[in-house]
Amino acid sequence: MLTSWKKLSGLLMMLYLVGLFATIASGQTKPPKDPKVKTPAPFPAPGPTTPGFFHGGGDTTEAAKAVDPSVTVKLCVAEGDLKINGWNRNEVRVFVKEGRKFTMKALEKSPESGKINWLWVVNNSEGGPAMNSDCLAGERIEIDAPQGASFELAGRAARTSVDSIKKVKVKILEGVINLRNIPGGINAYTGQGDVIVENSGGSIALESTTGNIVAAEVNAGQIGETLRAKTNSGAISFQKVLHRQIEASSISGTLTFEGKFLAGGIYTFRTSNGAIRLGIPVGSSCSIKATYGLGAFSSEFPLKIITENDTPRAKTVFGKIGDGAATVSLTTSTGSISIKRAGAAAIP
Repeated sequence: MLTSWKKLSGLLMMLYLVGLFATIASGQTKPPKDPKVKTPAPFPAPGPTTPGFFHGGGDTTEAAKAVDPSVTVKLCVAEGDLKINGWNRNEVRVFVKEGRKFTMKALEKSPESGKINWLWVVNNSEGGPAMNSDCLAGERIEIDAPQGASFELAGRAARTSVDSIKKVKVKILEGVINLRNIPGGINAYTGQGDVIVENSGGSIALESTTGNIVAAEVNAGQIGETLRAKTNSGAISFQKVLHRQIEASSISGTLTFEGKFLAGGIYTFRTSNGAIRLGIPVGSSCSIKATYGLGAFSSEFPLKIITENDTPRAKTVFGKIGDGAATVSLTTSTGSISIKRAGAAAIP
């Protein structure tokens, strides 16, 4: 019985194999299906990997809000060319070309006018970590604001120009800062770039880590307001400045002053490696303290020498021009000190 069953099983297996080979030979089998492979979504195009100004490719956005004439505007700029301009409307208008979308948030309203007197212009784009910051970015950013407005501005890489507003405070890591027609005071810092101020007033503080500083036709709005300028590597130039308290210092750079020393004024100019050049009008009156190491001291004005100290490290001259109504301190470690008639102190 067992033998008959084995014979039957063998016969059935033989018939199955014959049928299978016949089917393959006739081409009736279906080829196996390829496994389904999910194609990954493409990675987003990478942004700039090195610091620099904005490369474009975003949205162009514009918006405006009615504000109090003395509104304070707060904003941050990551990248771009920024221009702020004062106008006669009680309105703040913001335009961003090819950049991040933004919104304008009212932080406070004036109890007198009921209008916004503290406004925050902030990025509201969605995206990666950079987009989720508060800072605007764009190929060009333009802001119009009332002439009585004040601005509080921070930034990373922004060429900044501000004209015809009341007051500004700006701090950026990279970029030139140009400021004009700002009567209520200036506080400006850039890590890399020049700072240029024209036709402005109030208390003024200018600083650049690597760059030149120029102030022309500026004045104190109130008694005691100061003009301060500081740069680690760059020249400082003052032309027609009317502050009674001026401080200028550079680690490596020439200091140039052309203007009046006002009675009772205190003027301090200091550089470690550079010349100090003064151009003052005939009839000037000041007390001079000039300290220099490797260099020389000269004056085109009659200088009444009070005392002189000469040491191996430095020479110091104390003297007077006229009645000595202003106090002037000049210090350089390596460089010359010269006092000339106005119009002759410009850097050659």
